[in-house]
Amino acid sequence: MVHVFIINPVYTEQGYAEALRDRLSRIPDLTYYVFTTGAAGDEKRLASTIEDIFEGEQIRIYCCGSTLTARNVMDGINDINRIELAIIPTQNVNYLEAFGHQEAFTDIEALINGDVTRVDYIRTNHGLALNNVAFGMESYSYRCYNNLADMLIFGRVLPMVLSNLYAIFATPNYLYNIEYNGHTYIRRAMEISFYNVPITARNVVFSDGWDIADGKVTYIQVSRFGALGRIIYAYKALRKKVLFREDDPKNTRVDLSQARVRHINGVPIWASLDGELIQATDWNIEVVRQGLKLVIPSEVSDER
Repeated sequence: MVHVFIINPVYTEQGYAEALRDRLSRIPDLTYYVFTTGAAGDEKRLASTIEDIFEGEQIRIYCCGSTLTARNVMDGINDINRIELAIIPTQNVNYLEAFGHQEAFTDIEALINGDVTRVDYIRTNHGLALNNVAFGMESYSYRCYNNLADMLIFGRVLPMVLSNLYAIFATPNYLYNIEYNGHTYIRRAMEISFYNVPITARNVVFSDGWDIADGKVTYIQVSRFGALGRIIYAYKALRKKVLFREDDPKNTRVDLSQARVRHINGVPIWASLDGELIQATDWNIEVVRQGLKLVIPSEVSDER
């Protein structure tokens, strides 16, 4: 097996690559390669190249970074069935909460000796997602965060706070046409999201239970109007004080396997695929049941 490590320097500390190479060099009989990306999205091109170079080989790709790093690697692979995907979280990766504490996934040796389990991923007509496709506030928050990249020299907290505030005040209440479970709904909403693990990038938990191998995602739709109403909602959501029901047009939550999302007037809308921003007029979303081979650290595998 060929072990390939892809490092996104945006999400790793200085010297991370050197420390990783030193650690890997101490593991006997390990065939490995370490690549550091440059521009945003390089993981896609790199993953595709790796797939071609090692044609016929069994490949395990380790994504060192965030959920977006893993998403970009997935989106660059032509035959996802060939690849085993491992995630080494150097930033918060809420998706890994499905397997326990994220800290276990930072153990390189445990990942190398880990087991592979089949998990769901999300396929859209505009790309793949590991965990989340979001329209509305979360996508606008990412747009602002990307525009504040120069402020990252002061840390990530301030840009994150500012981007969340921007999203609260600036996100339009789009009138969406939403299709799922054989029905069509028209909803004016500030947020529409699909989650494998229903925890937002800002650590808002929409559900305490999930199954990332059942062929379904958790669909969330929230309607709020006015800045004050949105602030109150954000506060309640952080405290888990919002009640979601399948039949509530204001706070909707339902598990589903397919959906279609459009603006009712046909104008393009922004979506965030695990943090990758894409604008399009028509979105088809489906769950690929157990379509991804995910590596689980040996300690976690033993517990399971």
